[in-house]
Amino acid sequence: MALSTVTVSDTMEWAKRLSWNRNSGIGNALQPALDNANMVMQTILSPPFEWWWNNQEISFTCATAPASSTITNVSLTSNTVTLTTSNSWVANDQVLVSGVTTASFLNGALLTVLTATSSQITAFFSHTDYVSAADTGTLTDLTTQDYTIPIANFSHIEHASLLDNTAAGVAKNPPSGKLWELEIKENLSHDSNLGRPEFISPHTEDSSGNVTFRVMPSPNANYPVTLHVQLTAPAITSLNQTWAPIPDYMRNVYNWGFLALTWAFADDPRFPTANAKFTAALLSRAQGLTEQERNIFLNNWNNMTGAENMTTQQGIQARGV
Repeated sequence: MALSTVTVSDTMEWAKRLSWNRNSGIGNALQPALDNANMVMQTILSPPFEWWWNNQEISFTCATAPASSTITNVSLTSNTVTLTTSNSWVANDQVLVSGVTTASFLNGALLTVLTATSSQITAFFSHTDYVSAADTGTLTDLTTQDYTIPIANFSHIEHASLLDNTAAGVAKNPPSGKLWELEIKENLSHDSNLGRPEFISPHTEDSSGNVTFRVMPSPNANYPVTLHVQLTAPAITSLNQTWAPIPDYMRNVYNWGFLALTWAFADDPRFPTANAKFTAALLSRAQGLTEQERNIFLNNWNNMTGAENMTTQQGIQARGV
């Protein structure tokens, strides 16, 4: 990770000297300083911008056999079924119930996991209450398309690749196999067709930061998959926090962004100057953006900050209209 030592307080002090010593951290809420810092941080770390110092490489291997676990106890209260089972399920996994002997009304049910621990899951199931009792049975994953990985602060997939290390893949690129780029989708459905996956999407994320990715079609071999992902912006809750993960060499970018929002809040007529310096500094650092992505960012940012309206109004005043 790149070096980040500058605090939000450091930036505030710099901005203060250019704002007639006005303090931007007012009251116990320290506003608008905190929100200004968060808005600048989120803007820099949100699409279309992608940074080498704010990403993570993760991997998993596709499986051809669906995951399963054994049920040892069943209870049902207020349409919530609790199954005791040693498992690795996470919230939003879909599992098929089979082989239950006593609570046979569950057989064939497709359940969506609400909560999960290593020894128990809960799921919604519309039925009369059922007193807790020992039982047998099996939970089976619906497909082999979903793979769950712990990723704190996941934002989006930059790019993804799959290694075809089957005999056919190795023949194309001996001795390691053929690498294929996966097409990234916003969401994918279940697919019973078998083959080499061509698509990938983020599917769900639970409250613990476990992200489930879905590939399509269902894999017909144990393909290793590698993902390059961008991370979300951390929340700034203290003026003593640094601008991490933004590196110190981008100080000119977030300083001008913070000052621009500070001047906008104070109705300072110098706001367009600081705003132009911020967007220019940010775009000069962002490599690989298309012209369309640059224009979309500028339009969104200027609409959000009111820069476009302010520039128009100043032009009208200058012409004496």
